[in-house]
Amino acid sequence: MEFVAVLVLAAAFLLLRKRPRRWAPRRRHAQGGRRLPTPEAGSVIAGKAWVTDGDGLQVSGYRVRFAGLDAPELDQWAKRRDGTWFKHGKRVKRALIRAVGGRHVEVTVEGIDRFGRVLGCVTCDDKDVGAWLVRNGHAIAAYGDRYKEVEREARREGRGLWGHEVAFDPRYWRRRQPDRG
Repeated sequence: MEFVAVLVLAAAFLLLRKRPRRWAPRRRHAQGGRRLPTPEAGSVIAGKAWVTDGDGLQVSGYRVRFAGLDAPELDQWAKRRDGTWFKHGKRVKRALIRAVGGRHVEVTVEGIDRFGRVLGCVTCDDKDVGAWLVRNGHAIAAYGDRYKEVEREARREGRGLWGHEVAFDPRYWRRRQPDRG
């Protein structure tokens, strides 16, 4: 009888436990809960920027990802020249917050990524924020040639991740993490 009770409790635990929530594209506007339309390529989304990570923003209710670059993950580590390790992704997020957090930005939509985020070129005060990220070594040029020359400049100057003793390509880091499958 005790065995059956344990089985029932185990089954109840498995059924009722809190499962990790799978990320779903945010398509509801913050005010009113109305559903946001999927923006078309070439359209512009404008509004206040809320930084989510090193290569992502929230603008006017849309989750936005910078096109043409990849930034370190929030839990990604790097090693300074003095031998100390630090959370590289958090440093990049803080730099992006200082640059555009709470400021008016414009996103020229290029498409929608596989996670339902708007993919586009972000500008603030008529300056390309993605180029700024790559130029300062906060991100790598990825998924195209848009920022390749800017990245070469950052490498030559040893800026950001190019000046650390150990820094990882974010794509490599994600592949090496067991929970990112």
